[in-house]
Amino acid sequence: MIKIPLNKNTIGPAEKKALNAVFDSGFMTMGKVTKKFEKEFADYLGVKHAIYVNSGSSANLLAFSAIQDNDKHRNTKHTKKFLKKGDEVIVPAVTWSTTIWPIAQTGAKSVFVDSEPNTLQMSVKEIKTAITSKTKAICVVHVLGNAGYIEEIRDICRKKNLWLIEDTCESLGVRNKNKYLGTFGDIGTYSFYFSHHMTTIEGGMIVTNDDYIANKIKSLRSHGWTRDMDDAQMYERQFPEIDPRFLFVNVGYNLRSTDINAAIGLVQLKKLKKYNESRHQIGLIWNKAFLHLKNKGLFFPMEVTKNTKASWFGFPVICKDQGTRDKLREHLEKNGIETRPIICGNMTKQPGIKNILYRVSGKLNGADEIMNKGIFWGSSPGMTKPEINHVIKTVNRFFE
Repeated sequence: MIKIPLNKNTIGPAEKKALNAVFDSGFMTMGKVTKKFEKEFADYLGVKHAIYVNSGSSANLLAFSAIQDNDKHRNTKHTKKFLKKGDEVIVPAVTWSTTIWPIAQTGAKSVFVDSEPNTLQMSVKEIKTAITSKTKAICVVHVLGNAGYIEEIRDICRKKNLWLIEDTCESLGVRNKNKYLGTFGDIGTYSFYFSHHMTTIEGGMIVTNDDYIANKIKSLRSHGWTRDMDDAQMYERQFPEIDPRFLFVNVGYNLRSTDINAAIGLVQLKKLKKYNESRHQIGLIWNKAFLHLKNKGLFFPMEVTKNTKASWFGFPVICKDQGTRDKLREHLEKNGIETRPIICGNMTKQPGIKNILYRVSGKLNGADEIMNKGIFWGSSPGMTKPEINHVIKTVNRFFE
């Protein structure tokens, strides 16, 4: 039986050669290879700063920590208000847990708004309704290789003077109006987990065009140290009595990755366009193949938002009801096709949510529908025609 996993191993001879070069160098922690990876990633997206970390979750943690009002030495002309305890961040109800937990870790409150079942993206209408005097930021989560309504949300943030964070962990390399997702807002985050658009096995990246934010993230990434900061000398002048090699100015973490992982990333980055085009074409094939099921109202593949060239992270569908979803999932798994729910479903239904500050704005009917009726399977780059056709035949056989 043909097996269709959620993802395929994309590590090949070039990655292994790059790894051996790092091993032979004798230096394997965060160093020159990491800096090269950061530079090439920033150039790829057309941004000023890219900061490499050990996961996409860590990237989100640092993004929200960077806009937290916890820097007593800050010397910046920002007009946007930094996050204080009790301030609010608007987020989609359909998201991953580590989009939400970092907000709680800053002391801020998550405000959940509904997501659209057809696109899986957060509703612009609901965002507008959710904004209050306590709102300080909006976090857009670009779901499963699609784009959120990023231009409209960016315009809202500009008008209201709010921070815009883009969680782009599932949509690396996807463009809207020929601009890469993650580069519209103040901060963009990415994941290089093994199953994502490109991999460093574990790893993540944060991008920004803001010098202050970039330097704060570099400090927070490494214990609150000044070592990697471009403006380290400013702090050294303020505290001449402290050895500049061991000067700590922020309450930081250790979220660094290594040159070992960065070496894989340098090779994978060169393959990203090819990988994304493969995912895009697979999505187009399946959309066409399942159009008759959509027309009959049996199930509905994710609709791509306007001006977006999607790169399907997986192939998500919303079934006509929960019973059909459950039976389809069982049928796919029996036929070797691995499946998953759509992210965490409605995040407010997760038990861990009781441990944080949050509120719900409006009804979350769309998020409930995605949670109860949604499913996705893999669309890995390099899938063969027999594998692609096996999915088509298996799905069509279920609905016969």
